[in-house]
Amino acid sequence: MLRGDLTDLTSEEIKSRLHNIDWPLFLKLAYHHRLYSVIYVQLKKLNSPFVPAAVMERLKQQYTINTFRMLQLTAEMEQVCGAFRERGIRTITLKGPALADDLYGEVSMRTSKDLDILIPVQDVEAAERILIDLGYQCKEGERALTVRSWKWREHHICYIHPDKRTQVEIHWRLNPDSGRETDFEVLWKRSRFSSYTQTPVRMLEREDLWVYLVTHGARHGWFRLRWLLDIDQMIRTMPLDMKKIERRLKAEGRLSIGSQTLHLTSDLLHTPLDDAFTSIQTMNERAGRRLAREGALFMNDMLDSPDQLKHYRSYLFSLRSTRQKWFFFVERLYPSTWDVQQFPLPRRLFFLYFPLRPFLWFWRRLKRSTMTERGKV
Repeated sequence: MLRGDLTDLTSEEIKSRLHNIDWPLFLKLAYHHRLYSVIYVQLKKLNSPFVPAAVMERLKQQYTINTFRMLQLTAEMEQVCGAFRERGIRTITLKGPALADDLYGEVSMRTSKDLDILIPVQDVEAAERILIDLGYQCKEGERALTVRSWKWREHHICYIHPDKRTQVEIHWRLNPDSGRETDFEVLWKRSRFSSYTQTPVRMLEREDLWVYLVTHGARHGWFRLRWLLDIDQMIRTMPLDMKKIERRLKAEGRLSIGSQTLHLTSDLLHTPLDDAFTSIQTMNERAGRRLAREGALFMNDMLDSPDQLKHYRSYLFSLRSTRQKWFFFVERLYPSTWDVQQFPLPRRLFFLYFPLRPFLWFWRRLKRSTMTERGKV
């Protein structure tokens, strides 16, 4: 249905295709992959009597709910970005309603549970004060941003508005893997204004957006097809400078991820790839195909079993370049905000977190394991 294969079939061929569908499972997959809006529009166009009316009604309900949700997020995005702008904080919105309009020309065609906003790292504390003034609360409770390594160990903080039930993620990095990525100042100079909003809201340049969405989807194992459909939509509808994309993937050590993505889109969604895309697809062919197989596995199994989660952690590590893998082990030695929250020390004694870190880590793992066992009982 996502490929549009059904539209060229005869009524009898459509009946044959739809005859043995497990419709409850179909709905479960549509919800999991956050594709109910796209699927609803496709089935409405198909107008087939072989789709149960109850299925169409359920999809229509979710489509309507999502439309109102995206309009609410639009208003919140303009308010939050406007409040930041008034205080001199530059913002680049990463996903949300602006991305939905950019990719599909209609905000109701894509789902979003939150707003992701990129800001300069030096403005994080000021942004937090603004969000608190707007009624937001940090999702993890009171933050302990006293450990200096938080700026490169983490990449975002999540805030929730208890009354509006909206969620805002403030990013100061695009990715959490501490790898190389483009500086905010460069991203800002290359950014563009969204054509969707009435007030000025900036988005990433198209090539930066493609690399970001590819990296985001790969990091999550592509376990939601919605992320892959975004890439397919960009390739089909947007002019992209593939030389820029190739240079940025190389600079960040993510060529294998680019190859993985293009294998998945071409194999699953039949995305048409020109020579420039095919060149990236084959640059790291072996790793790209291996990662694509793993991504397809996560899509199918929905990451809902302990074995899958264990495999997923191994997969995440395999996405890192050699430099990123070394950095991963080095950063494990540095204290984290979790250490400060777990075992508070006066500022003058913060140096003790270095020798204490292995013990604090073991303590957390033991506590988590004990709570899991109690939950099973």
